[in-house]
Amino acid sequence: MANSIQPGVYRQNSTIIGKPVTAATTATVAFVGNAAWGPVAEPVLISSFAEYQQQFQHPEQQPGQSDTDAPDEMTRAVMAYYGNGGRSAYICRVTDDDYPSFFQNVLSSCHDVSLLVLPGHYWGAMASNAAFSSALAFCQQVRRCMLLLDIAPDQQLNNAASVTALNLPVSSYAALYYPWLIMANPLYHATTNPLVAKTLTIAPSAVAAAVYARTDTSHGVWKAPAGVSAKVLGVTGLQFTVENTSQQQLNPLGVNCIRSLPRVGTVLWGARTLAAQTDPEWRYISVRRTAIFLEQSICQSLQWTASEPNAQPLWQAVRRNVSNFLSTLYRAGAMQGASPKEAFFVRCDWGDTMTQHDIDQQQLVILLGFAPVKPAEFVLIRIVYKLSPP
Repeated sequence: MANSIQPGVYRQNSTIIGKPVTAATTATVAFVGNAAWGPVAEPVLISSFAEYQQQFQHPEQQPGQSDTDAPDEMTRAVMAYYGNGGRSAYICRVTDDDYPSFFQNVLSSCHDVSLLVLPGHYWGAMASNAAFSSALAFCQQVRRCMLLLDIAPDQQLNNAASVTALNLPVSSYAALYYPWLIMANPLYHATTNPLVAKTLTIAPSAVAAAVYARTDTSHGVWKAPAGVSAKVLGVTGLQFTVENTSQQQLNPLGVNCIRSLPRVGTVLWGARTLAAQTDPEWRYISVRRTAIFLEQSICQSLQWTASEPNAQPLWQAVRRNVSNFLSTLYRAGAMQGASPKEAFFVRCDWGDTMTQHDIDQQQLVILLGFAPVKPAEFVLIRIVYKLSPP
């Protein structure tokens, strides 16, 4: 600061530092569907299967009590999720099938949800298709989560024609896994619970969500949740066996196969979205999820800008802070390129990303490009952040 030792007018250049961009959470799952007990249309955050049992299991059916009835689909999904290393999850009990209202009015307040699973719904049934459509519309609107779909357990996919007949939705915000899994039932015990089935058939979406969580923790959201590191735990078999010839036809259509491989075990052997053919830029799940992660991290870290004039000092601070964040991710291996300049760019300026109309509307427009680990092309993200009401 200049020394104001005598009367006069002094000019000083001001610099806005702002706050650094911090990483958003990933792989928080929302399980939306019917449950036997618990609050209705009220997302409940849990971190273990024991918490689920306490809040969503009928009081007369205590954990460990002998019961010959098979667990419902919600219970199976949550059980498989935590059995495969899942972390945080919202349990959303919806009993009246009012899915559009639930997603738009209730789940929209859970900003940390990045994955949606609908236990008990299988693509192909009219009611299920409506629920999936509502969920997918929500994902595409809020741009912060993906939907993992299931097909019916007896539906076999062995060639391209069988996939085409499903008339699956086309979106990079959705993914499908096949086939269903036969897994050990953790509620079975030879002494205390001998009448419970030893194995259960489990929809693959919940297991895939758990593998996402494990992969995010060990490698980062930019790592494809597939391959020899994407092992499925507790599996005793698969509903159908996927051979190489079937895989070659299913994978290009966005069907992510689950394979049991010699010397490897049961693994997720595909990582494509349901836009694999129609939108190659967003073919891979890891690319879509990385873009979601970047956009959410940046948007959540821009709240400090609301009190700043929408002018050059603000734009410089935003470019600097976002670039620092992306540099950290580049060093962690999230992007391709021999240098940061080859890996990403950040633009935020009048005449480049913003017009005078944007400024008058108090809109801060940022354009960033990044070269994902696979494929190597630049993927563009345009972020419009509302500074204050016009």
